[in-house]
Amino acid sequence: MNADDLADDATQIAPTRTIGQSSDEADTIMHAPEQDADETVLAQPAKKPVTVDNDATVLAATGFGEIHQAGKAEVLKVGSILNKRFVLREVLGSGGMGTVFRATDLRRQEAQDQQTDVALKVLNEEFRDDPELFIALQRETKKSQMLAHPNIVSVYDFDRDGRNIFMVMEILEGKSLSQYIREIAPQGGIPFDRAWPIIKGLALALGYAHKKNIVHSDFKPGNIFITDGGEVKVLDFGIACAAVRSDRQGHDDTVFNARDLGALTPAYASLEMFENQDPDPRDDIYALACVSYELLAGRHPFGKLSAQKALEVSLQPPAIPGLKRRQWNALTHALALKRGQRTASISQFLDEIEPKSPWPKVLGAAAIVALIALAGGYVYVYQNMDAVPDVVELTPEQQLQVKDLLELAQIHFEVGYITAPSGSNALWAYRQVLSIDPYNKEALQGLEKIADLIEKQANELFEQQKFDESLVKIEEGLEALPKRESLLALKGRILQMKR
Repeated sequence: MNADDLADDATQIAPTRTIGQSSDEADTIMHAPEQDADETVLAQPAKKPVTVDNDATVLAATGFGEIHQAGKAEVLKVGSILNKRFVLREVLGSGGMGTVFRATDLRRQEAQDQQTDVALKVLNEEFRDDPELFIALQRETKKSQMLAHPNIVSVYDFDRDGRNIFMVMEILEGKSLSQYIREIAPQGGIPFDRAWPIIKGLALALGYAHKKNIVHSDFKPGNIFITDGGEVKVLDFGIACAAVRSDRQGHDDTVFNARDLGALTPAYASLEMFENQDPDPRDDIYALACVSYELLAGRHPFGKLSAQKALEVSLQPPAIPGLKRRQWNALTHALALKRGQRTASISQFLDEIEPKSPWPKVLGAAAIVALIALAGGYVYVYQNMDAVPDVVELTPEQQLQVKDLLELAQIHFEVGYITAPSGSNALWAYRQVLSIDPYNKEALQGLEKIADLIEKQANELFEQQKFDESLVKIEEGLEALPKRESLLALKGRILQMKR
């Protein structure tokens, strides 16, 4: 059976909705008797059933003015101050765990920091009143602080003021991926070339977390953010699962996670999550494949039905028109409903789906002679002392494109656009050159120059004991030169200190 044949069946899961919300907007629901397939279900009884948009993190004001909670005498509202430090400026939205405020950090303001605003997630009552969850959440926040990666939202702190428990996170400007898909990809999705930077960013974020033995377990468009600068950020690792269940670990290793609350999002949860099996990176791979499919097709691969239902009716995702066989095979491998048949790791997913360069690799001497003889245009030869000379034939148009990109890269470098904003920075420009001419000496030297600058910044932050910020810089440097030994050594040193 094809997913398109059951597209209407998805609506049967939730015949009623919160007033004022469309089916795609109600991404998160707490303890409701019926739920849509793309909503997060928190099985733990809430003291006040609510249905809220998980696009809390989209950081677009929703008009809410204050928080009212059952059994709570105090009210938090715009203008309130937490811990004599965080001034609540506006409500950005609400999610399954709490309400997100934009807040001004008076300490940053006093230090004349350029970015004085942060995002404050004030936790809902059911989290606040359970002392064990408070302890576990604090531990999980510590784990989140270890996830220093450009594609993961930064979590700064976890604190309380009276009965109010809150997380402090970096402030983001832009929109959630669920909103992006609604606006940009409703009619047939977007081309792979356009979707690839987003898919790759998401994969790198999950792969980094998996190396830390952390599985997200609620990966979905509502927990993904696209900034105004085009950066991709993964959110809500605060309810992530350890790759080994907490009940099999010692007391000190207990981790608050989505499974402890019975929390999952039906449309993006793997079959094994419904079966309450141990958390596994392949759970995230299934969700990533669902999200990637939505970007490329504009719709969920199984019509927002759960993996359980898809398996029950032998559902197959419809083919995506225009998608190359290589990318389609990679998607269907990652979408396998049974874990044993699914892509084993993020690195394998990237290897299978990543577009291969059309440019030739190292050529033999005979091929070089033939290429030079046939060349009607410009032939660029880059002499490498340790390798056979490589040849790439460039058309006049490609020569001009390379020239323009090199000039653009230099301009970006001079004005400080080194690795951001996405799609308009020096690193991006040099990579574009190398996609045309893989052995371009100026572009290769440009990557070295970027890595040198970022390594200097990372070392300065390290000397100031700003280890998390230094890790972020290190990851930026490794984006330019993944095997740079000095950056890898500094990263290892920091991670060793944080253990």
